[in-house]
Amino acid sequence: MSVCSFFGHSHLYGQREEIVQRLRQVIIDLIEKGVDTFYVGNHGEFDVLSSEIACDLKKLYPHIQVVVVLCYPNELQYLKCKFTDFLMPEEVEVAPKRACIVKRNHWVVDNSDYIVSYIKYKIGGAYSVIQYAQKHKKQIIGVVA
Repeated sequence: MSVCSFFGHSHLYGQREEIVQRLRQVIIDLIEKGVDTFYVGNHGEFDVLSSEIACDLKKLYPHIQVVVVLCYPNELQYLKCKFTDFLMPEEVEVAPKRACIVKRNHWVVDNSDYIVSYIKYKIGGAYSVIQYAQKHKKQIIGVVA
């Protein structure tokens, strides 16, 4: 089992259609390399886009799982994707609210083989988590258009 996760800025700053095409192709390439689990979030445009594309590709590749990794218990009501499953890591569940996103992001990186990123600027939480992933020698694939 190989796992891929997604991290990117809250807003898409490029050509949306180019980002969609690039992201879709990256996910297909990863599936063909043996990735069968995709950890997705739901806190920004890139998270939602990644979730939608992975869920859509599940129709062509029914063996893949799309798992929403939650930061807060009440997030389930806001999810729009037909995800396979959801989880909330224990260290996130017991963390103070102000630390939940960072704890979640670190857990996702630690439990992923590949990270797909949309980082256009060296600022913000997405940039910080990609630095964390680099430090932990994760394979990072960028989709900036």
